[in-house]
Amino acid sequence: MDYGWISLLPIIIAITLAFITKDVFSALLSGVISSGLILSYSGESIFIGLNSIADVFLNGWAVRSILFCLMIGSFVHIIEVSGGIKGLLIFLAEEKKIVKSKRGAELIAYIIGLLIFIEATSSTVISGISAKLFFDKYEIPREKLAYITDSTSASVAWLFPINAAGAFLMTMIGSQISAGTITGDPFVYVLKSMPFQLYSIFAIILVGITIITGKDLKVMSSFIDDDLTTIETPLKKNDHIKNPRARNMILPTIILITSIFEILYITGKGSISSGNGAVAIFNGIIITLILTGIYYVFQGIVKPKTYIEWCIEGMANFLQITIILVLAFTLSNLMEKLSLGSYIAQMSTNMNPMLLPAVIFLMGSIVSFATGTSGGTAAILIPIAIPMAAKLGVDIHLTIGAVVSSAVFGDHCSPISDSTILASMISEVPVMNHVRTQIPYALISGGLSMAGFLIMGVLLI
Repeated sequence: MDYGWISLLPIIIAITLAFITKDVFSALLSGVISSGLILSYSGESIFIGLNSIADVFLNGWAVRSILFCLMIGSFVHIIEVSGGIKGLLIFLAEEKKIVKSKRGAELIAYIIGLLIFIEATSSTVISGISAKLFFDKYEIPREKLAYITDSTSASVAWLFPINAAGAFLMTMIGSQISAGTITGDPFVYVLKSMPFQLYSIFAIILVGITIITGKDLKVMSSFIDDDLTTIETPLKKNDHIKNPRARNMILPTIILITSIFEILYITGKGSISSGNGAVAIFNGIIITLILTGIYYVFQGIVKPKTYIEWCIEGMANFLQITIILVLAFTLSNLMEKLSLGSYIAQMSTNMNPMLLPAVIFLMGSIVSFATGTSGGTAAILIPIAIPMAAKLGVDIHLTIGAVVSSAVFGDHCSPISDSTILASMISEVPVMNHVRTQIPYALISGGLSMAGFLIMGVLLI
């Protein structure tokens, strides 16, 4: 059945509610329900929308991605409560005494923000807490700390596929592969889209330039010496560890990365790029959790039963993002049943293909700014952007890069973004102080990204 313009309604409802409520969960659920009601007019069950949520678990790729997200939550939690993160901070700040100047303090926040690419929230928390005292010692504005932690954490989390954001992105791409819109392996698509995530790349480079040159934009005000209260942080969970060790974080991270690429090599029969991404990330995280558990038990820092409890607690921390992932995948599947991609592709026949990456970047930036969520923006845009790109012959990797870039850019500018609020909280500065001081930097990276997408749109068509 040809639904025509009606197929747009669920997406319009989802975007509108995301703008109004700032709640991606409610927006996606409304999109799912409205899709089901439209499909029911063609003879489908009135409950098809809600039933499609359960149908997500019939797709092997989706199930692996969902479980991977939950287990990444376990991974983040165990390296915290084992004392691995605290040990790394002690190693850098006290044993090696790396921080000796203003630049050293800023580099600590920057480097840790880049290294902890497994999860954006942990990156923000760890880099912020580790550098805060040094920022005060050398009278560096706390707004600068918030800017460094925020601009590195989200950017690096989306750049690398071996984390929850990567699994989320691969699931969304996998739904387009399942629908026949594109062919290939989602993991490979994410890998090849990395060079096109222009905003994340420019944002990371710009932070590095400001640190190395010591030059800040005028908006970055002088040192603020307020009476700041100490904020309860996740790092206090490991106070029971008498001898925190950096290797309790470093070794599990090495195991995770190594195991994933080894499995890619094996399943690809000697070629990493030809490996099975779904199998690699799923089995890689399981192997990591098992070997890490054995390593922790032999150290005597935890008993097997307690280690399992740690893993379950970590999964609970990631339950919200997992539910959003399921709803996003459900909505994407329903959009295919409504032939939304085909309809939009038909509508966009007259669009100049060279402009598509820039248009997607602009549209996504608005959605991300208004909703304050990068993940929700990607969930809404990918089912629209990839079919359009496939129809117009635009490079899919470039299109994915435009979607992710827009999601992170809008997120960095939005005062209601969870990452913006978290960076402000950890740095102990008012949210709007952080927003006002970060936006000029974000606009520079955003402007360069827009120019880049316009140029690449011309070169790659």
